[in-house]
This record gives sequence, C-alpha cells and structure tokens, in this order.
Amino acid sequence: MSADASRVVENNRRSSLRDSIQKFQALAEKTEDSLKKNPYSNSYVEQKFDKEATDYGRPTPGSKTEARGIKASVHVCREIIFLIETINENAIGEPPNRVIEFGKLFQLYSYYSETLMGMLIRARKYGLIHFEGEMLYQRQDDRKPIAMLLSLDEVRTRLRPSGDPKNCVVLI
Repeated sequence: MSADASRVVENNRRSSLRDSIQKFQALAEKTEDSLKKNPYSNSYVEQKFDKEATDYGRPTPGSKTEARGIKASVHVCREIIFLIETINENAIGEPPNRVIEFGKLFQLYSYYSETLMGMLIRARKYGLIHFEGEMLYQRQDDRKPIAMLLSLDEVRTRLRPSGDPKNCVVLI
C-alpha cells in the first residue's frame, strides 16, 4: 500500500472514530436530560414550569401524546354531534328551540354510550345546549329540561375538531 493510500485509510478511520464518539456523546446527553426529568432517577431535578408559556399544559409537538390528543378531539366532536342528533330526534319544540328532559335523554343515550354527562358539559361549554346546574343526576334531575341553542344543521356545519389537544373542538 502506498503512503498516500495508508494516510487516506488512517484519516477515514479517525473520522469514523470521531463520528462514533460524537454519536455516543449525543446519546449520553439525551439520556442525561431524560434522567433529569425522571423522578425515580438519582439525577432528578425538579422542573419549574412557566404557567404563562404558550406550550404549558400541552404535549410535546410531534409526540404520540399529541397524536392521541388530536385523535381524541375528532372522537369528541363526533360524540357531541351524536348527542345533539339524539336530542334533536327525541325533543319537543321547533328548531333550534328543542327541549328534552334529562331522564328521557339518559334512557336513550345510555344505550349507546356512558359518557352522557361529559358530553352534555362539553356541549354546554361550546354554547350548543343549556341546562340548569353544574351536574345532572339520574332520578333526581329526570325532569330538568335540556334545551338546544343551535339547530342540528348549524351544529353539523359549525362544529369542527380543532386539532389542538387542549381544546378538542371549535365552533366556527
């Protein structure tokens, strides 16, 4: 082997070794950062969060948690629309002022899902329905009216998944 060829081989070996060392150091730094966030690690450092930051209370962008949150927002949007459809089909009155009693809605909706109260609270949060009180209880509140504030067509056209895990749906 010539001197030039052996120098090229030696330089390639050194650069390859340098690359390997850099990769190992990057992995070590990543592991160190991970251990600082792990409360069961000896190098755990309690994290301080800025509650005014825009990313506070949100999953890391691109993470599986964010993807699950976005998927959940689509599911919640469908559930709310199904709830409004159920109310619309079984309520009395003219759209959009249709009213149903909680007891009747509970009997109808519980056949399909056990998330009635959660969906009622969400629908009220977005201004789709109205009912008195913070929570409705079976038997105790069977006579309480639940009123639609928007027609079914308006809900179908205006309610959309937001794509934001923190606020599942948006009313356009």
